[in-house]
Amino acid sequence: MKYLKYMGAFAIFFALNGCSGVNPQTAQVIDSPVEGLEYQCAGLVKYTDSNGIAICEHMPMGFKVGEIIFGLVKKVPADGIIVPQDMVGVSRDNLEDENVKKIVVILQSLDEDQNPENGIKITPEVREKLDIFIDIKTTSLEDIKELIEAQLGEAIFKDEEEAIEHLKKSMKKYNILP
Repeated sequence: MKYLKYMGAFAIFFALNGCSGVNPQTAQVIDSPVEGLEYQCAGLVKYTDSNGIAICEHMPMGFKVGEIIFGLVKKVPADGIIVPQDMVGVSRDNLEDENVKKIVVILQSLDEDQNPENGIKITPEVREKLDIFIDIKTTSLEDIKELIEAQLGEAIFKDEEEAIEHLKKSMKKYNILP
């Protein structure tokens, strides 16, 4: 009888906790799926997984690599996908925005194997070395490249047009662009 009493108490406890109102939002961050992208959510520092998945219980989410600040997403889009345009607050069909170009060049250039076709992986070593604050909205791409090279040593940067073309291809693959 005591067993049933305790089981009933636990059932009520878990049922009430299940109704706490916390509904984590899950999103996939793409150019290609981006692994190792830092995001901050409710004061916690997290990293996207190998599928580019970010989970946040309390929005907004801020995104960065090392100390290179990309931007803030206040709400996960209805399709559950976050693209660079969402991070900088422009329309998703805007492939000409300078900040979008900066993000895709940075992500693709810092990719562990330099091949965004198989996903983008930002390693912990790269994140740790990029310890100088850079806000992409106020720093030119050329200055960003110089600062990254100063932090990492030699770096190979993707061509802007190729990087945007890759983003466009990925957005079509995920049915974001027609």
